[in-house]
Amino acid sequence: MKNLTSDRLLIPIAFGIIYIVWGSTYLANWFAIRDIPVFLMCGGRFLAAGIILFALSFLLGATWPKWEYWKNAALLGVLFFLVGNGGAVWALQYIDSGIEALIISAQPLIIVLMMWGMNGTKPTGKTLFGIGLGILGMALLVAQDKFMSDGNVLIGIGVILVCVLSWGYASVKISKIHLPESKAMSAGMQMMLGGAMLLSVGLLAGEAAAFDLDKITPRAAWSWLYLVVFGSIAAFSAFNYLLLKVAPDKVSTNTYVNPVIALLLGWSLNGEALTQQSLLAAALLLLGVVLINTRRDMIKKLLNKRPHPAAPFAQEAGSVKDVDIRKGRRKAGTIARIWQGQTAADKADQYLEMAKQVCVETAIATPGNLGVTVLHRTEGNITHHTFISYWKDLEAVKLFAGEEYGRPRIFVEEAGMLLESEGVVEHRTV
Repeated sequence: MKNLTSDRLLIPIAFGIIYIVWGSTYLANWFAIRDIPVFLMCGGRFLAAGIILFALSFLLGATWPKWEYWKNAALLGVLFFLVGNGGAVWALQYIDSGIEALIISAQPLIIVLMMWGMNGTKPTGKTLFGIGLGILGMALLVAQDKFMSDGNVLIGIGVILVCVLSWGYASVKISKIHLPESKAMSAGMQMMLGGAMLLSVGLLAGEAAAFDLDKITPRAAWSWLYLVVFGSIAAFSAFNYLLLKVAPDKVSTNTYVNPVIALLLGWSLNGEALTQQSLLAAALLLLGVVLINTRRDMIKKLLNKRPHPAAPFAQEAGSVKDVDIRKGRRKAGTIARIWQGQTAADKADQYLEMAKQVCVETAIATPGNLGVTVLHRTEGNITHHTFISYWKDLEAVKLFAGEEYGRPRIFVEEAGMLLESEGVVEHRTV
Protein backbone atom coordinates (compact mmCIF):
# COMPACT_ATOMS: atom_id res chain seq x y z
CA MET A 1 0.00 0.00 0.00
CA LYS A 2 3.07 2.25 0.15
CA ASN A 3 2.78 3.02 -3.58
CA LEU A 4 -0.87 4.01 -3.23
CA THR A 5 0.06 6.36 -0.37
CA SER A 6 2.82 7.99 -2.43
CA ASP A 7 0.41 8.34 -5.37
CA ARG A 8 -2.04 10.23 -3.15
CA LEU A 9 0.76 12.69 -2.45
CA LEU A 10 2.33 12.86 -5.92
CA ILE A 11 -0.86 13.12 -8.00
CA PRO A 12 -1.94 16.54 -6.62
CA ILE A 13 1.67 17.76 -6.87
CA ALA A 14 1.79 16.66 -10.52
CA PHE A 15 -1.50 18.44 -11.25
CA GLY A 16 -0.13 21.57 -9.59
CA ILE A 17 2.92 21.41 -11.84
CA ILE A 18 1.03 21.07 -15.13
CA TYR A 19 -1.49 23.73 -14.07
CA ILE A 20 0.87 26.38 -12.73
CA VAL A 21 4.09 25.70 -14.67
CA TRP A 22 2.51 25.34 -18.10
CA GLY A 23 0.24 28.29 -17.35
CA SER A 24 3.28 30.40 -16.45
CA THR A 25 5.37 29.53 -19.52
CA TYR A 26 3.56 32.18 -21.59
CA LEU A 27 4.81 34.96 -19.33
CA ALA A 28 8.24 33.32 -18.98
CA ASN A 29 8.56 33.29 -22.77
CA TRP A 30 7.47 36.94 -22.89
CA PHE A 31 10.15 37.89 -20.36
CA ALA A 32 12.87 35.83 -22.07
CA ILE A 33 12.46 37.29 -25.57
CA ARG A 34 12.83 40.86 -24.29
CA ASP A 35 16.60 40.22 -24.21
CA ILE A 36 17.19 36.95 -26.11
CA PRO A 37 16.31 36.65 -29.83
CA VAL A 38 13.16 34.55 -30.31
CA PHE A 39 14.43 31.55 -32.26
CA LEU A 40 17.75 31.31 -30.44
CA MET A 41 15.87 31.40 -27.13
CA CYS A 42 13.39 28.69 -28.16
CA GLY A 43 16.00 26.56 -29.90
CA GLY A 44 18.37 26.67 -26.95
CA ARG A 45 15.55 25.81 -24.56
CA PHE A 46 14.35 22.73 -26.42
CA LEU A 47 17.78 21.51 -27.44
CA ALA A 48 18.95 21.61 -23.81
CA ALA A 49 15.78 19.99 -22.45
CA GLY A 50 15.79 17.39 -25.24
CA ILE A 51 19.37 16.33 -24.56
CA ILE A 52 18.59 15.91 -20.85
CA LEU A 53 15.45 13.83 -21.48
CA PHE A 54 17.16 11.75 -24.17
CA ALA A 55 20.06 10.96 -21.82
CA LEU A 56 17.67 10.25 -18.95
CA SER A 57 15.77 7.71 -21.06
CA PHE A 58 18.89 5.52 -21.29
CA LEU A 59 19.23 5.55 -17.51
CA LEU A 60 15.63 4.30 -17.39
CA GLY A 61 16.43 1.36 -19.68
CA ALA A 62 15.70 2.64 -23.20
CA THR A 63 17.76 1.46 -26.18
CA TRP A 64 19.03 3.45 -29.17
CA PRO A 65 16.06 4.40 -31.40
CA LYS A 66 15.54 3.07 -34.92
CA TRP A 67 15.95 5.29 -37.99
CA GLU A 68 12.17 5.27 -38.50
CA TYR A 69 11.73 6.82 -35.05
CA TRP A 70 14.16 9.63 -35.90
CA LYS A 71 12.23 10.46 -39.09
CA ASN A 72 8.91 10.55 -37.26
CA ALA A 73 10.39 12.58 -34.40
CA ALA A 74 11.73 15.08 -36.95
CA LEU A 75 8.24 15.53 -38.42
CA LEU A 76 6.78 16.13 -34.96
CA GLY A 77 9.71 18.43 -34.17
CA VAL A 78 8.67 20.61 -37.11
CA LEU A 79 4.97 20.61 -36.20
CA PHE A 80 5.15 20.89 -32.41
CA PHE A 81 8.32 22.92 -31.86
CA LEU A 82 9.50 24.72 -35.02
CA VAL A 83 6.08 25.91 -36.20
CA GLY A 84 3.96 25.40 -33.09
CA ASN A 85 6.14 26.74 -30.31
CA GLY A 86 8.50 28.90 -32.35
CA GLY A 87 5.64 30.74 -34.01
CA ALA A 88 3.76 31.21 -30.75
CA VAL A 89 6.80 32.71 -29.01
CA TRP A 90 7.51 34.94 -32.03
CA ALA A 91 3.95 36.28 -31.77
CA LEU A 92 4.61 37.37 -28.16
CA GLN A 93 6.45 40.35 -29.64
CA TYR A 94 3.00 41.76 -30.47
CA ILE A 95 0.50 39.93 -28.22
CA ASP A 96 0.06 39.91 -24.44
CA SER A 97 0.93 36.55 -22.88
CA GLY A 98 -2.54 36.04 -21.37
CA ILE A 99 -4.36 36.78 -24.63
CA GLU A 100 -2.09 34.36 -26.49
CA ALA A 101 -2.87 31.66 -23.92
CA LEU A 102 -6.59 32.22 -24.51
CA ILE A 103 -6.26 31.90 -28.29
CA ILE A 104 -4.17 28.73 -27.92
CA SER A 105 -6.81 27.28 -25.58
CA ALA A 106 -8.93 26.81 -28.72
CA GLN A 107 -6.65 23.93 -29.74
CA PRO A 108 -9.12 21.17 -28.68
CA LEU A 109 -11.70 22.73 -31.01
CA ILE A 110 -9.24 22.46 -33.91
CA ILE A 111 -8.32 18.87 -33.01
CA VAL A 112 -11.97 17.79 -32.99
CA LEU A 113 -12.54 19.31 -36.44
CA MET A 114 -9.33 17.74 -37.78
CA MET A 115 -10.29 14.31 -36.41
CA TRP A 116 -13.63 14.71 -38.18
CA GLY A 117 -11.92 15.53 -41.47
CA MET A 118 -8.94 13.13 -41.22
CA ASN A 119 -10.38 10.15 -39.33
CA GLY A 120 -14.11 10.48 -39.98
CA THR A 121 -14.70 10.89 -36.22
CA LYS A 122 -17.99 12.80 -36.19
CA PRO A 123 -18.40 15.01 -33.09
CA THR A 124 -21.47 14.72 -30.87
CA GLY A 125 -24.08 17.43 -30.60
CA LYS A 126 -22.58 18.58 -27.29
CA THR A 127 -19.15 18.81 -28.89
CA LEU A 128 -20.51 20.83 -31.82
CA PHE A 129 -22.16 23.18 -29.33
CA GLY A 130 -18.81 23.52 -27.56
CA ILE A 131 -17.11 24.31 -30.87
CA GLY A 132 -19.74 26.98 -31.56
CA LEU A 133 -19.15 28.60 -28.18
CA GLY A 134 -15.40 28.51 -28.76
CA ILE A 135 -15.71 30.19 -32.15
CA LEU A 136 -17.99 32.86 -30.67
CA GLY A 137 -15.51 33.47 -27.85
CA MET A 138 -12.62 33.72 -30.30
CA ALA A 139 -14.57 36.22 -32.43
CA LEU A 140 -15.32 38.37 -29.37
CA LEU A 141 -11.69 38.28 -28.29
CA VAL A 142 -10.21 39.25 -31.65
CA ALA A 143 -12.90 41.80 -32.58
CA GLN A 144 -11.83 44.28 -29.89
CA ASP A 145 -10.74 47.70 -31.17
CA LYS A 146 -7.27 47.45 -29.63
CA PHE A 147 -6.62 44.36 -31.78
CA MET A 148 -8.40 45.31 -35.00
CA SER A 149 -6.67 48.71 -35.19
CA ASP A 150 -3.12 47.33 -34.88
CA GLY A 151 -1.72 45.54 -37.93
CA ASN A 152 1.13 43.94 -35.95
CA VAL A 153 -1.33 42.47 -33.46
CA LEU A 154 -3.40 40.99 -36.28
CA ILE A 155 -0.25 39.44 -37.77
CA GLY A 156 0.55 37.97 -34.34
CA ILE A 157 -2.95 36.53 -34.02
CA GLY A 158 -2.68 35.03 -37.52
CA VAL A 159 0.64 33.38 -36.63
CA ILE A 160 -0.86 31.94 -33.43
CA LEU A 161 -3.73 30.43 -35.41
CA VAL A 162 -1.19 28.77 -37.74
CA CYS A 163 0.55 27.41 -34.63
CA VAL A 164 -2.72 25.99 -33.33
CA LEU A 165 -3.35 24.30 -36.69
CA SER A 166 0.16 22.83 -36.59
CA TRP A 167 -0.31 21.52 -33.04
CA GLY A 168 -3.72 20.14 -33.94
CA TYR A 169 -2.42 18.29 -37.00
CA ALA A 170 0.50 16.88 -34.99
CA SER A 171 -1.85 15.76 -32.20
CA VAL A 172 -3.93 13.76 -34.68
CA LYS A 173 -0.91 12.51 -36.64
CA ILE A 174 1.03 11.25 -33.60
CA SER A 175 -1.33 8.29 -33.07
CA LYS A 176 -0.61 7.02 -36.59
CA ILE A 177 3.19 6.94 -36.55
CA HIS A 178 5.72 4.82 -34.69
CA LEU A 179 7.81 6.31 -31.90
CA PRO A 180 9.98 4.83 -29.12
CA GLU A 181 8.10 3.15 -26.25
CA SER A 182 10.00 5.36 -23.80
CA LYS A 183 8.06 8.61 -23.53
CA ALA A 184 11.18 10.38 -22.23
CA MET A 185 13.15 9.26 -25.29
CA SER A 186 10.34 10.17 -27.68
CA ALA A 187 9.93 13.65 -26.22
CA GLY A 188 13.69 14.13 -26.00
CA MET A 189 14.14 13.30 -29.68
CA GLN A 190 11.36 15.67 -30.73
CA MET A 191 12.74 18.47 -28.55
CA MET A 192 16.34 17.97 -29.74
CA LEU A 193 15.40 17.97 -33.42
CA GLY A 194 12.90 20.80 -33.05
CA GLY A 195 15.41 22.80 -31.01
CA ALA A 196 18.13 22.30 -33.63
CA MET A 197 15.74 23.51 -36.35
CA LEU A 198 14.80 26.58 -34.31
CA LEU A 199 18.47 27.42 -33.76
CA SER A 200 19.09 27.05 -37.50
CA VAL A 201 16.25 29.45 -38.28
CA GLY A 202 17.65 31.91 -35.76
CA LEU A 203 21.12 31.77 -37.31
CA LEU A 204 19.74 32.13 -40.85
CA ALA A 205 17.64 35.10 -39.71
CA GLY A 206 20.76 36.83 -38.38
CA GLU A 207 19.74 36.64 -34.73
CA ALA A 208 23.31 35.80 -33.68
CA ALA A 209 24.42 39.32 -34.61
CA ALA A 210 21.82 40.79 -32.26
CA PHE A 211 22.64 38.41 -29.41
CA ASP A 212 24.79 39.96 -26.68
CA LEU A 213 25.32 37.98 -23.48
CA ASP A 214 26.28 41.13 -21.59
CA LYS A 215 22.85 42.65 -22.28
CA ILE A 216 20.83 39.71 -20.96
CA THR A 217 19.07 40.76 -17.76
CA PRO A 218 18.74 38.36 -14.81
CA ARG A 219 14.99 38.24 -15.47
CA ALA A 220 15.51 36.93 -19.01
CA ALA A 221 18.21 34.47 -17.94
CA TRP A 222 16.12 33.04 -15.11
CA SER A 223 13.08 32.86 -17.39
CA TRP A 224 15.05 30.80 -19.94
CA LEU A 225 16.35 28.45 -17.23
CA TYR A 226 12.82 28.12 -15.81
CA LEU A 227 11.51 27.16 -19.25
CA VAL A 228 14.17 24.45 -19.62
CA VAL A 229 13.95 22.88 -16.16
CA PHE A 230 10.31 23.38 -15.25
CA GLY A 231 8.47 24.25 -18.47
CA SER A 232 9.98 21.34 -20.42
CA ILE A 233 11.43 18.65 -18.14
CA ALA A 234 9.38 18.87 -14.91
CA ALA A 235 6.03 19.55 -16.60
CA PHE A 236 6.61 16.81 -19.18
CA SER A 237 7.45 14.31 -16.43
CA ALA A 238 4.39 15.31 -14.38
CA PHE A 239 2.12 15.08 -17.42
CA ASN A 240 3.25 11.57 -18.31
CA TYR A 241 3.08 10.44 -14.67
CA LEU A 242 -0.56 11.58 -14.57
CA LEU A 243 -1.37 9.75 -17.80
CA LEU A 244 -0.27 6.54 -16.05
CA LYS A 245 -2.17 7.20 -12.83
CA VAL A 246 -5.45 8.95 -13.61
CA ALA A 247 -8.05 9.17 -16.36
CA PRO A 248 -7.01 11.12 -19.49
CA ASP A 249 -10.08 13.36 -19.08
CA LYS A 250 -8.73 14.57 -15.74
CA VAL A 251 -5.29 15.24 -17.19
CA SER A 252 -6.83 17.27 -20.02
CA THR A 253 -8.24 19.77 -17.51
CA ASN A 254 -4.96 21.65 -17.89
CA THR A 255 -6.38 22.83 -21.23
CA TYR A 256 -8.70 25.24 -19.46
CA VAL A 257 -6.74 25.87 -16.26
CA ASN A 258 -3.54 27.03 -18.02
CA PRO A 259 -5.16 30.06 -19.75
CA VAL A 260 -6.64 31.23 -16.44
CA ILE A 261 -3.21 31.01 -14.78
CA ALA A 262 -1.63 32.82 -17.76
CA LEU A 263 -4.22 35.62 -17.65
CA LEU A 264 -3.79 36.14 -13.90
CA LEU A 265 0.02 36.12 -14.07
CA GLY A 266 0.09 38.49 -17.05
CA TRP A 267 -2.27 40.87 -15.27
CA SER A 268 -0.56 40.75 -11.86
CA LEU A 269 3.13 40.53 -12.85
CA ASN A 270 3.23 42.25 -16.24
CA GLY A 271 0.46 44.84 -16.10
CA GLU A 272 -1.51 43.26 -18.97
CA ALA A 273 -4.99 44.75 -19.35
CA LEU A 274 -8.10 42.63 -18.84
CA THR A 275 -11.17 44.13 -20.51
CA GLN A 276 -14.74 43.00 -19.86
CA GLN A 277 -14.94 41.77 -23.45
CA SER A 278 -11.77 39.70 -22.97
CA LEU A 279 -13.20 38.13 -19.81
CA LEU A 280 -16.49 37.31 -21.57
CA ALA A 281 -14.58 35.84 -24.51
CA ALA A 282 -12.47 33.81 -22.08
CA ALA A 283 -15.58 32.42 -20.39
CA LEU A 284 -17.13 31.36 -23.72
CA LEU A 285 -13.88 29.88 -25.04
CA LEU A 286 -13.15 27.88 -21.91
CA LEU A 287 -16.76 26.70 -21.57
CA GLY A 288 -16.54 25.41 -25.13
CA VAL A 289 -13.33 23.53 -24.31
CA VAL A 290 -14.92 22.07 -21.16
CA LEU A 291 -17.88 20.77 -23.20
CA ILE A 292 -15.49 19.14 -25.67
CA ASN A 293 -13.26 17.56 -23.02
CA THR A 294 -15.92 16.48 -20.51
CA ARG A 295 -17.23 12.93 -20.84
CA ARG A 296 -20.24 11.33 -19.26
CA ASP A 297 -18.20 9.58 -16.58
CA MET A 298 -16.90 12.95 -15.34
CA ILE A 299 -20.45 14.31 -15.16
CA LYS A 300 -21.50 11.27 -13.12
CA LYS A 301 -18.68 11.92 -10.67
CA LEU A 302 -19.86 15.51 -10.27
CA LEU A 303 -23.28 14.07 -9.37
CA ASN A 304 -21.60 11.90 -6.70
CA LYS A 305 -22.38 8.64 -8.48
CA ARG A 306 -19.97 5.73 -8.63
CA PRO A 307 -20.55 3.85 -11.90
CA HIS A 308 -19.14 0.44 -12.71
CA PRO A 309 -15.64 0.92 -14.20
CA ALA A 310 -16.82 -0.35 -17.58
CA ALA A 311 -19.81 1.97 -17.68
CA PRO A 312 -18.13 5.11 -19.05
CA PHE A 313 -16.74 3.13 -21.97
CA ALA A 314 -19.81 1.01 -22.63
CA GLN A 315 -21.96 4.11 -22.86
CA GLU A 316 -19.89 5.66 -25.62
CA ALA A 317 -21.59 5.60 -29.01
CA GLY A 318 -20.81 2.46 -30.99
CA SER A 319 -19.17 0.62 -28.08
CA VAL A 320 -19.26 -3.18 -28.34
CA LYS A 321 -18.60 -5.61 -25.47
CA ASP A 322 -16.47 -8.52 -26.72
CA VAL A 323 -15.64 -10.30 -23.47
CA ASP A 324 -17.27 -10.22 -20.01
CA ILE A 325 -15.86 -12.91 -17.72
CA ARG A 326 -16.72 -12.84 -14.00
CA LYS A 327 -14.85 -14.93 -11.44
CA GLY A 328 -15.81 -15.06 -7.80
CA ARG A 329 -17.39 -12.25 -5.83
CA ARG A 330 -16.22 -8.67 -6.29
CA LYS A 331 -16.19 -7.09 -2.85
CA ALA A 332 -15.73 -3.45 -1.90
CA GLY A 333 -12.10 -2.56 -2.54
CA THR A 334 -11.83 -4.61 -5.73
CA ILE A 335 -9.32 -2.97 -8.07
CA ALA A 336 -10.29 -2.40 -11.70
CA ARG A 337 -7.26 -2.06 -13.99
CA ILE A 338 -8.32 -0.20 -17.14
CA TRP A 339 -6.14 -0.12 -20.24
CA GLN A 340 -7.01 1.79 -23.42
CA GLY A 341 -5.24 1.50 -26.77
CA GLN A 342 -5.85 1.98 -30.49
CA THR A 343 -5.46 -0.06 -33.65
CA ALA A 344 -6.25 0.62 -37.28
CA ALA A 345 -9.88 -0.32 -37.94
CA ASP A 346 -8.91 -2.93 -40.54
CA LYS A 347 -6.79 -4.73 -37.91
CA ALA A 348 -9.40 -4.62 -35.13
CA ASP A 349 -10.76 -8.16 -35.63
CA GLN A 350 -7.26 -9.62 -35.75
CA TYR A 351 -6.32 -7.73 -32.60
CA LEU A 352 -9.46 -8.84 -30.73
CA GLU A 353 -8.84 -12.51 -31.51
CA MET A 354 -5.27 -12.18 -30.29
CA ALA A 355 -6.44 -10.35 -27.15
CA LYS A 356 -8.89 -13.13 -26.29
CA GLN A 357 -6.29 -15.85 -26.74
CA VAL A 358 -3.33 -14.12 -25.10
CA CYS A 359 -4.25 -11.10 -22.96
CA VAL A 360 -7.53 -12.41 -21.53
CA GLU A 361 -6.25 -15.95 -20.90
CA THR A 362 -3.14 -14.63 -19.16
CA ALA A 363 -5.18 -12.32 -16.93
CA ILE A 364 -7.76 -14.88 -15.80
CA ALA A 365 -5.00 -17.43 -15.12
CA THR A 366 -3.29 -15.03 -12.70
CA PRO A 367 -4.05 -15.64 -8.99
CA GLY A 368 -6.31 -12.95 -7.57
CA ASN A 369 -8.05 -12.15 -10.86
CA LEU A 370 -11.82 -11.68 -10.56
CA GLY A 371 -12.70 -11.31 -14.23
CA VAL A 372 -12.14 -9.42 -17.47
CA THR A 373 -14.23 -7.11 -19.66
CA VAL A 374 -13.12 -6.18 -23.19
CA LEU A 375 -14.77 -3.39 -25.20
CA HIS A 376 -14.10 -1.78 -28.55
CA ARG A 377 -15.42 1.23 -30.44
CA THR A 378 -14.61 2.19 -34.04
CA GLU A 379 -14.41 5.81 -35.18
CA GLY A 380 -13.46 6.22 -38.83
CA ASN A 381 -10.15 4.46 -39.47
CA ILE A 382 -9.35 4.02 -35.77
CA THR A 383 -10.64 1.36 -33.34
CA HIS A 384 -10.40 2.12 -29.61
CA HIS A 385 -9.91 -0.93 -27.37
CA THR A 386 -10.60 -1.04 -23.63
CA PHE A 387 -9.32 -3.96 -21.49
CA ILE A 388 -10.69 -3.97 -17.92
CA SER A 389 -9.38 -6.59 -15.51
CA TYR A 390 -10.63 -6.98 -11.93
CA TRP A 391 -8.33 -7.87 -9.04
CA LYS A 392 -8.69 -8.93 -5.43
CA ASP A 393 -6.02 -6.50 -4.23
CA LEU A 394 -2.89 -4.61 -5.25
CA GLU A 395 -0.68 -7.68 -4.82
CA ALA A 396 -2.78 -9.50 -7.42
CA VAL A 397 -2.35 -6.56 -9.80
CA LYS A 398 1.42 -6.79 -9.33
CA LEU A 399 1.39 -10.53 -10.11
CA PHE A 400 -0.08 -9.65 -13.50
CA ALA A 401 1.61 -6.31 -14.28
CA GLY A 402 4.82 -6.41 -12.23
CA GLU A 403 6.17 -3.96 -9.67
CA GLU A 404 5.77 -1.10 -12.17
CA TYR A 405 2.05 -1.78 -12.34
CA GLY A 406 1.38 1.85 -13.28
CA ARG A 407 2.74 1.04 -16.74
CA PRO A 408 0.78 -0.98 -19.33
CA ARG A 409 1.71 -4.62 -19.82
CA ILE A 410 2.17 -5.01 -23.58
CA PHE A 411 2.41 -8.54 -24.96
CA VAL A 412 4.78 -9.31 -27.82
CA GLU A 413 1.85 -10.46 -29.96
CA GLU A 414 0.07 -7.09 -29.77
CA ALA A 415 3.00 -4.66 -29.94
CA GLY A 416 3.03 -4.48 -33.74
CA MET A 417 -0.73 -3.89 -33.99
CA LEU A 418 -1.05 -0.89 -31.67
CA LEU A 419 -0.97 2.61 -33.15
CA GLU A 420 0.42 3.93 -29.89
CA SER A 421 3.37 2.16 -28.33
CA GLU A 422 1.70 1.44 -24.98
CA GLY A 423 -1.72 2.98 -24.60
CA VAL A 424 -2.95 4.33 -21.26
CA VAL A 425 -3.60 2.45 -18.01
CA GLU A 426 -5.35 3.53 -14.81
CA HIS A 427 -6.63 1.86 -11.65
CA ARG A 428 -9.94 2.42 -9.88
CA THR A 429 -11.32 0.98 -6.65
CA VAL A 430 -14.86 -0.41 -7.01
